[in-house]
Amino acid sequence: MSDRGTRTFRQIDAEPYSFPFDGHWSSADTALLLLGFQQGTISALSATPAFATALDLLSVALDCGLFVAVSRRVARRDGDDVVPAEGFGGLDFPPQLILPDTALVVDHSGDNAFYRTPLETELKARGIRNLLIAGLPTDGLVHATQRTANDMGFECLAVADACQGTSETRHAAQLRITTFGNGLFGTVASAAAVKAALIKI
Repeated sequence: MSDRGTRTFRQIDAEPYSFPFDGHWSSADTALLLLGFQQGTISALSATPAFATALDLLSVALDCGLFVAVSRRVARRDGDDVVPAEGFGGLDFPPQLILPDTALVVDHSGDNAFYRTPLETELKARGIRNLLIAGLPTDGLVHATQRTANDMGFECLAVADACQGTSETRHAAQLRITTFGNGLFGTVASAAAVKAALIKI
């Protein structure tokens, strides 16, 4: 792309194919999607290492001009969701998660950040077609959101070590499912591989 200030990147070394599939991505058409990094979830999953990796990736992504979208799981007003009501500390973002004014924050219930939220509309309005996905848990919010994004036409990459499951076995199994059928639901890479492509190591 030729827009002033747009940065292009080389493909990411990922499984089962290099991301993105067509080999073309830039700061203008790619977003970092952070899912469910809330204090209660991080604590419950002992996910501090995954959160730290996501923070590092966020810093690099912002330096490279990527758009950032963040999901926050909240309770439904009808009370059907088991998540505590908004205002409880467990729902808050950790103080280390410092977002730019340009970041999009969407509130949702359940395990899908697209369901009954403006996320798809906002991403497509900005010309986003590629998503780098990090979040908690892998075997819930991350996988459900990635599958939906794939169905909506987004090219998706799950950042393996910036995600964590409800168990290591479930985390690994969910990432393996993501790669079924030569990447039926997208592709998977490490944060190091993503950063290497972004900063051209």
